Parts: sequence; C-alpha cells; structure tokens
Amino acid sequence: MFDDGCGRRVTVVWAEARAGAEAGGHGRVRVALPGSAGVAYDIMGRRIGQRTAVFASPDPVYVVSRAPASSATAVTPQSRGGHRSRCPLTPAEHIVLSQRYAARNAAHGKDDGDAPPPYGYRLGRRTRMTVDVYNFGDSARPVTVTAQAMGAGWTVGAVGGTRVYVPAEGCVGVGFVVVAGRSAKRRTDQRVAFRARLDDGDEVPGSVALVHLK
Repeated sequence: MFDDGCGRRVTVVWAEARAGAEAGGHGRVRVALPGSAGVAYDIMGRRIGQRTAVFASPDPVYVVSRAPASSATAVTPQSRGGHRSRCPLTPAEHIVLSQRYAARNAAHGKDDGDAPPPYGYRLGRRTRMTVDVYNFGDSARPVTVTAQAMGAGWTVGAVGGTRVYVPAEGCVGVGFVVVAGRSAKRRTDQRVAFRARLDDGDEVPGSVALVHLK
C-alpha cells in the first residue's frame, strides 16, 4: 500500500497460486480493503470496477481510493519544501522493456538473497531470448529496440526486425540471440542491456540484466 502523491491511496493485491489453492482450491483469495470503496485496475491499467473487496491471485490488482486526510501527501508547486507537482508521463515513459529467457536459463538457488555469485541467467554458447515491449499508454506506438555491445567475448544480435508496432495496453516481443564467444569466462556475470526509441526520437527507459556462461 502506498500514496500516489496526489492524495490517493494505491493498494496492490496479489497472492501466490498455492495460497489460493490451499484456501479454496480455485487459486484465488478474497481480500477486504480498508476504508471506502476504490476503483480496481489490472496490471495493464484496464479498469475492473468499483470494489470494497477483491480476489487476490498471481495477477496483481491495483485499487485506487481516496487517502485518509491524515495520510494525504499530495504536494503542490507552492509547497514550502520546494517540491513540484508530478508531471504526466511522456509516451516513451509509457513503454516498458522486459527481458525474457527460457525457464531453463533461470539462475538456481537465488531465492534467499544470500547465495554467492554469479547471479545472472545461466546461458549456453548460443541462447535465444526475447525483449518484451509493453505499451501502458492509450495509443499504439512504433518502437525500435536495439542491443548494446556487451564485450568480454559476448555478442548479442537481432533475430529479425527490431521495429515493432505495439498496440495500446499491449505487448509485442522482439527476438534476439546472445552468443558467448571462446574468450567468454564461465560463471562470470556480464551485463546485457537493451534500449529503444519511438519514431520521434524519444528514448524509452532501458532494460539491463545479468547473464553468465554456465
């Protein structure tokens, strides 16, 4: 639960699938919300409706309600601390890049946060992966994704076209292949980064992950 800075409280509700199965066998748990009813949204920003309670599942639900007067933290440009009100997001800031690898590439034994390095995805000499391009805006956008040079014996290149048309509240994947050359060291983390731009040149927030040769 957090305040959005505009006098509204946002409650994020989710549950692990096994918790729902234990409770009712349907993978969902009913959660009553504090305070007055709020407007619920799914992870893509689609409105679900007015709610005083929601069903929690592995898919997060965001419930926006009016924050109590005692906890409102909205800030105006005239506030004493000199803070400015929040500016609306640009179209490029509504685009999110997410690197997706096969389950077999996941780093094992990292759940407790105390495991020793390496920490990144475990890759072979040649690994196919996808950069998912999410558009959380209300208009479709053409997006061009590029991979940054890796170095240390690693290369990354596109499998096909890198300019995609992403519908509003949609997602499109762009394929890449990551190659570990002969000089790439085993069990040594290496950064793999992707950037993207809209057709007007505005830069999309990048995506960075760690990988290593298993």
